[in-house]
Amino acid sequence: MKLQKKVFGKGLFFSLVLLIYFVINFSSGRNSSAQIASGLHNPTFCASGLAQGNACVARVNDASAILFNPAGLTQLENPEVSIGASFVTPFVEYHGNGVSEDMDTQITTIPNVYLAYPLIDNKLAAGIGITVPYGLSGEWEEDGFSRFVVTDFYLQVVNINPTITYKPFSFLSIGAGFDYYSTEFDLERRLNLGVLNSSLTGTAIDPSTPEGYQDLDDMHGDGYGYNLGVLYHITPRHSIGISFRSKADIDVKGSLKFFNLSGATAGVFGAETYSTRAKTETTIPEMLTFGYAYHHDNRWSIEADIQWTNWSRFDDLRYSFDPTNILLESGNTDERNWHNTLGFALGGEYQFNTTLKARGGYSFHETPVPSDTFEPSVPQGSRHGIHLGLGYGWGKFLNKIVDVAYSAIFYEDRKINNSVGDAVLGPIDGTYEIVTHIFAVNFTYKF
Repeated sequence: MKLQKKVFGKGLFFSLVLLIYFVINFSSGRNSSAQIASGLHNPTFCASGLAQGNACVARVNDASAILFNPAGLTQLENPEVSIGASFVTPFVEYHGNGVSEDMDTQITTIPNVYLAYPLIDNKLAAGIGITVPYGLSGEWEEDGFSRFVVTDFYLQVVNINPTITYKPFSFLSIGAGFDYYSTEFDLERRLNLGVLNSSLTGTAIDPSTPEGYQDLDDMHGDGYGYNLGVLYHITPRHSIGISFRSKADIDVKGSLKFFNLSGATAGVFGAETYSTRAKTETTIPEMLTFGYAYHHDNRWSIEADIQWTNWSRFDDLRYSFDPTNILLESGNTDERNWHNTLGFALGGEYQFNTTLKARGGYSFHETPVPSDTFEPSVPQGSRHGIHLGLGYGWGKFLNKIVDVAYSAIFYEDRKINNSVGDAVLGPIDGTYEIVTHIFAVNFTYKF
């Protein structure tokens, strides 16, 4: 074994680029999540992976192996840094109860950064990745059909993932990583004070009662987990990859605020406005991915993956408040009861020449959201993805690479008839339709 002696030429410049990129993208609040998830999971980790439907666990040979399968890092010949982003435009439509409404559409940005370094040639490698693997955001009309359930919602989970990989045999690599998750979320809705006041006093509902406002604000927390990976080359043409990510328990704290309270409801809270500390616990689920890949020399390769996610951990959110009262305690549990899911992906890559690669793929993921707890902040059905992309390298040693990808995500329509919102005269029954367009780009430099 020969110790790798690489010098980070232009290191100061690239460190500055990474710092600026991190500050702009990962601190940009609502620009870091989008309505594209399977459950809460965002499938946009890098352009080369997205272009193949993320069917990469048995083939990945660049710095994004930190995310897909850390065991792949031993295939790197040189240190490399990759920075990128996905630009996402979702279109969400609701039809029901005699109305139609579109969720506010905007282009959102989901960034990624990877840095990988071979420590010992073909034996030992390390790296770190920063991604946004979970997130949702959206906004329904302030006076729309869902206003008593949700009007504005936002979730972002950033993952910082240092990784190390070892290759004990020529055909086998193993990798392990540490996951640090930082979470933020907000949720706003209207309050039907006519119904609340009536339930407290036993009198008839006054339809002229102005609506109130509820804001679950600045909720944040962090948690820890780990990930493992195995890459096994059966022959030079056939390989198997396995990647596992553990669960991570997250304690989330923030505040719950009420505005424009009136009548008996204001009497319970003691004023027209009210604020209390709020906290809850949630769990990022385990995820297991298995992939098989076939390589035809250096010209083309293809891979099929299957992925299992333990979404049953997302069963309910139980809130506690300080100070509290009878109204807060009567509504302190948000039932979800999500179920475990399977996802499938098929992707491939064809190399036209030393500089240009074409990629494509198909993916399918089940929705974890059951009909009886479905609500408009996660208005999803199972999803199908069509993915295309290109990779182009240049420079003296082809050490500069740009990857681009486009994906169209088609969600199966959800026809909902449940009791969510009924208690406040805000039923959300109807049909939900989603189509999402994603453009991704990554820039990679090999030292």
